[in-house]
Amino acid sequence: MFYGREEELAELNRRYHSEGFQFIPIYGRRRVGKTALIEEFIKDKVAVKFTAVKGSLNTNMRLLASKILGIKNAPPLNFEDALETMHSRFGDGRYVFVIDEYPYLVKSDESVTGILNNFIEEHLNSNVFIILSGSLMNIMNNQILGKSSPLYGRRTGQIKLSPFQFSETRMFLPNYSDEDRMTVYGLVGGIPWYLKFFDDKKCLKDNVIDNLINPYAVLNKESTLLFAEEFESPVIYLDIISSIAKGQNRVGEIASAVGLETSRVSALLKELILLEIVEKVRPIDDPQSKRTIYRIKDHYLRSFFRFIYPEYVEVNSSDYETTYDEIMSGMNDYLGHVFEDVCSEFVGRSCRNVGTWWGTDPSTRTKEEIDIAALGKGTIVLCECKYRSEPMDEKAIETLIRRSKLVKSNLPRELKAFSKSGYTDGAIRLADSEDISLFTLTDVSTPSK
Repeated sequence: MFYGREEELAELNRRYHSEGFQFIPIYGRRRVGKTALIEEFIKDKVAVKFTAVKGSLNTNMRLLASKILGIKNAPPLNFEDALETMHSRFGDGRYVFVIDEYPYLVKSDESVTGILNNFIEEHLNSNVFIILSGSLMNIMNNQILGKSSPLYGRRTGQIKLSPFQFSETRMFLPNYSDEDRMTVYGLVGGIPWYLKFFDDKKCLKDNVIDNLINPYAVLNKESTLLFAEEFESPVIYLDIISSIAKGQNRVGEIASAVGLETSRVSALLKELILLEIVEKVRPIDDPQSKRTIYRIKDHYLRSFFRFIYPEYVEVNSSDYETTYDEIMSGMNDYLGHVFEDVCSEFVGRSCRNVGTWWGTDPSTRTKEEIDIAALGKGTIVLCECKYRSEPMDEKAIETLIRRSKLVKSNLPRELKAFSKSGYTDGAIRLADSEDISLFTLTDVSTPSK
């Protein structure tokens, strides 16, 4: 079943129904749904969809020839001849040519990008609609998106496919409560392929055991496969992610944990940022600050390296329930940060540059932090988030008001609070008097219109 992606699908169809050549790279992390989007788009169109494989150029060209000619076990054509044969068969009208897993084709022979560029140059006045898709971001950047690529400047658009937001996970788990869906989102994020493993007819406990704790489960090994796919020597990257998951979020701390020079760690972190596994965070009022921290952006990896790796990668079946209980004992604390991410998604519907803020109160010399800081329409938006079983009280609202005055900005301040369990009467009265907007878990769980 195909879920969501209405905006991306509409854009592809809009371009398809316009005149002329189109070249759209579609990229994003592994399992995010690129292939599903492409297949939904081409299902009612004349299309040649070729999925490259790990293997030799000869193997890939044989598979491509079979797709173009519509026969099994076709003799391989060289890439240039294959492209021209395809165009001679379908080029009289609009047709879509897809190379999925394009990085695998590049790995078999880097010259394919130059050959494809020559084909595009030859047929710029045609109605061919080309889609190149892939997950290996180093290759996608070098061969398609980057300025050094032969294809740079050829694309007529691009689609970066991101994980679904929390409010969209209702499509996958309609029978779960908002709290259970929050737990699932904290564990696997908005990756559709991961979410499909969760059956909302089962209880949360059974799903977590079956899909994450069980060493035979796909998601129990997915993280190491992801790193092995992306990196030739994945061990050091696993060590870095593991150290960040344990709370070492500055370069020096990470370097000490993994036993490398800070310059080397900085270079490795840049690679992880490119892949959107890690993100660099600075205070919103000081974007050039050296007060930089690093956090795991990907929810699945963040939870896996906090709860599963390395202690619980291989668990005996007799220990499944004990492992589940140990994981859940730290879940509320973990979900506090996930809730901040979910509230950031909500704030991002109307704001830009959504981030955070931290600094020092000069009057008390204490470190202070605001969970969410963003730029609104002529305002700076500052938010407090609490994922607790008790309502947010008046003291939390007072703290938000006090801390908001520490942020260096000439923009008017717009204050918001988010609480899993509602608000005390005192908090509601204070928020009303200070014009502070209050939101609940139900609000952030509702999809945007």
